[in-house]
Amino acid sequence: MKVCLLTHSYPRFPNDTTAPFVESTAETLQKHGVDVTVLTPDTPKSNRTLTHRGANLQTYRYFFPRQLQMLGYSNTLVNDCELKRYVYLLAPFMFLSGIFHLFRLHRKHHFDVIHTFWLLPNGFIGAVVSKLCRVPLMVALRGSDIFISKQNPVFRTIARWTLKQATIVTSVTPTFFSDLENFGVPKEKRRLIPNGSHPCLFPAPPSSQLNALRQQMSIPEGDLIVFALGRIVLKKGFDILIQAFLFVKEKVPNVTLIIGGDGTDLERLKTLAKDLGVSDRVRFPGTISRADVPTYFHLCDIFSLPAIFDPKGNVDGCPNVILEAMACGKPVVASGISGIPVVVKDAAIGILVEEKNITQLAEALVTLLTDEAKREQFGRAGQQRILNELTWDKVIEHIKDVYQHSVKTNA
Repeated sequence: MKVCLLTHSYPRFPNDTTAPFVESTAETLQKHGVDVTVLTPDTPKSNRTLTHRGANLQTYRYFFPRQLQMLGYSNTLVNDCELKRYVYLLAPFMFLSGIFHLFRLHRKHHFDVIHTFWLLPNGFIGAVVSKLCRVPLMVALRGSDIFISKQNPVFRTIARWTLKQATIVTSVTPTFFSDLENFGVPKEKRRLIPNGSHPCLFPAPPSSQLNALRQQMSIPEGDLIVFALGRIVLKKGFDILIQAFLFVKEKVPNVTLIIGGDGTDLERLKTLAKDLGVSDRVRFPGTISRADVPTYFHLCDIFSLPAIFDPKGNVDGCPNVILEAMACGKPVVASGISGIPVVVKDAAIGILVEEKNITQLAEALVTLLTDEAKREQFGRAGQQRILNELTWDKVIEHIKDVYQHSVKTNA
């Protein structure tokens, strides 16, 4: 089977943290005998070979000079709440160029399925070629795409037409199913397929490496560590975590909070930590290289991501970092919203709290910080769930089933 994965975000260089789940999907599909071509827009920071671990990687130019190709790669939204103005200028060029290059690739490879990540822009690009060439279309929702598709009448019209052309629409969370229903997508065309992970992707580093990182970040030797990771934007709820940490520190004095990642909300978070008087126990290492991520996961005692629906209604489907924490055997404290409860079983793998509930979040963290046996129990259970149900190999089997169904439906 020949499949084109269409995306606007893909790791641009070795150890890049951009959309690793797309890369994992491509690599695992290739390993399972699917002939994969990845088509993604060019970006000034891209430094990848055309063939990577078996998958055929193709990029396309959509604007000149190259430095002005600024769409995708987390450059589209301000704090994930509103579109940047240049999107309206560049989007038509991306649509046209993407359609042209996908059509040309299909003429060359004769794809059996077009698999698009994000409803907009890639779903629309795929839908045009799908209709022209009668190729089954699978649209994979992520979160921000549903948010963008409801921003104005033009985007809503494009999204509705795109979903009408799709053979199957997948989501990492049932939360988006109501939006799909409003867009006219029948139940039989919807599928819930979570992302995957695997412990082998996050090997435990030697203790000397863990100690070196602890010293590098000036974390006292006896401190317990709460770790959070993601783009620093409102919907991650990191400000809620810092406010909860103020109360955590009163009950558990020997604790340090690490918030990894970069984004438009970073300076506000640093100011918040300073204003609350907890900046001496909060670390902001910035962007963490993909190669260094396992060290941070294995260093911490708890992983926390109190995600929220931001003021404009945007929310993640299911942050992949939660699966990665589970793969490393770490207990999870997170909000029980969107796709998080799909992978984190409350009181078995971690503790799920109400969205934006600072008191609940603080209590959950204190509960685990003061109970090492429960931390280990939850960590083992999470890692076992990954091995039993949520490895990339198992997830890809579900995706391949969708491909087969799409081909039969389209016949």
